[in-house]
Amino acid sequence: MHTTRPATADDAAVMGRVHVRAWQAAYRGHMPDAYLDALSADDRADLWRGAVARPRARASILVVEREGQVVGFAALGPAGVDDSGELYSINVDPDAWGAGAGRELLEAAQDELRALGYGDAILWVLPGNDRARRFYERAGWTDDGVERTQQVLGATVSEVRYRRPLA
Repeated sequence: MHTTRPATADDAAVMGRVHVRAWQAAYRGHMPDAYLDALSADDRADLWRGAVARPRARASILVVEREGQVVGFAALGPAGVDDSGELYSINVDPDAWGAGAGRELLEAAQDELRALGYGDAILWVLPGNDRARRFYERAGWTDDGVERTQQVLGATVSEVRYRRPLA
């Protein structure tokens, strides 16, 4: 059984560990190994501690727990294009993959975006991340044909945009 709730500063250390473990598992072969190997859970914890401490309008950070332990998190808010919401990130510990935590967290994030007043939402995914793309597609997200290359936490990545109506 999984539960979702708003993240607190006390969750930051676990969020940092989850962030690094999820990226190292999901992005191996898509990002340079040296970059992934150098990721620091402490640095990511500081990033998430700061994000939780500075709430933004129409934005939220959620965690998902299994048996009282945080196993994943999602960050969401305004997309900066039209009035869409954006799922900025969703990370689940690899040990929890396939057990429903990601699905529960994605559904909660979609519900939160809807509650914040967004009619639709976008997210960005690596073109070669077939696992993530299947995950999003099963939840009703579709590739809308927009691509970009940008810096993501110190790495240059190509991404494709997915969109989903929230109504």
